[in-house]
Amino acid sequence: MIRIRDPLHGTVQLTPFEEKLLDTPQMQMLRGIRQLAMAYLVYPGANHTRFEHSIGTLFLADKICRELSLPSGQSEKIRAAALLHDVGHIAFSHEAEAVLKGMIGDHEKVGKRLILKSEVADVLREKFAPAEIASLCDTPLGQIITSDIGADRMDYLLRDSHYTGVAYGVVDADRICSSVSLEKGGLVLSERGLAAAESLLVARFTMFHTVYLHKTVRIASRMLQQAITLALGDCAFSAEDTIGMTDSHMLDALMRCPASQPYVHRLRNRWLFKKAYSFSPDKIGVDVSKAEEELSEKCGCPVLIDVPRISLEAEIMVDYRGKKEPLSKVSELVASLQKMQKSRMSVMVICEEKSMKKVAEAARKMFR
Repeated sequence: MIRIRDPLHGTVQLTPFEEKLLDTPQMQMLRGIRQLAMAYLVYPGANHTRFEHSIGTLFLADKICRELSLPSGQSEKIRAAALLHDVGHIAFSHEAEAVLKGMIGDHEKVGKRLILKSEVADVLREKFAPAEIASLCDTPLGQIITSDIGADRMDYLLRDSHYTGVAYGVVDADRICSSVSLEKGGLVLSERGLAAAESLLVARFTMFHTVYLHKTVRIASRMLQQAITLALGDCAFSAEDTIGMTDSHMLDALMRCPASQPYVHRLRNRWLFKKAYSFSPDKIGVDVSKAEEELSEKCGCPVLIDVPRISLEAEIMVDYRGKKEPLSKVSELVASLQKMQKSRMSVMVICEEKSMKKVAEAARKMFR
């Protein structure tokens, strides 16, 4: 066994087999991919990576397995799948994925490819069929990792809160881990864990609106996405080339592309666009790309539009008063959060500071 000291969970023990998985190039690459992409421009401590999150997810998945008293063979598979659950993330994670997934697939699809055919697969064959691990997260057993109250979500909320210094991501992981059962359809939460699950959803909601959807984080993310789009259009690199890139590798590649270079220069120096106008998503009514082109042409400057893309899911089943129902139906608090989420969403029109007034006027006419 090897021991890793984690700032959240203390000592995490890995088997020699898991150490081999961790030492593959595909897993080591995650050291260079920030968990929160561009959020470090707002929260300087947010430099934690997908690598340590993967270790934390293994720890919490194992904790759930122990509470469920799963056989050692099943627990070993869950631990391996938990460790590898983010192996398919490309540079800047979800921000870049929003641009590239139509060409290479999302990180789950890329991850399955790497698990089936890479150094990861070579190590896995010592104990398991790679296909079995690649598909595990799609099974009821995989909900230990992927569910609304699973190991992945608990770890990233705890870890993101810790490194951003935001006090909202408080999750009673011990209570949740000890309040679930595994049934034919997947994880089921007992009534005794209801308050802890509600607290997790509250933490997720507040973290989204305080950190993940912070105005400046959204602006930086949209500028990065535009840089990637321009680089692809300019044939600076292909979508496939991004598999295996770290954050710094991608920025270097984007900087070599004349079309995307101005955006990267701004990001590296934190010379960010400003919000010129915002409005409800219900008022979009036009193709966003075409709207950007039209506004840019009218105003004589680059104009970008950012549309928020989140959903506060809460479909974990709860054994409540003798019935098994989704958490969102059982909990009035969660239902209220889902309703409140919609009211807080806004589309942002962003541009250079010097052009804000004319862009605001043009956007107001377009989206009134």
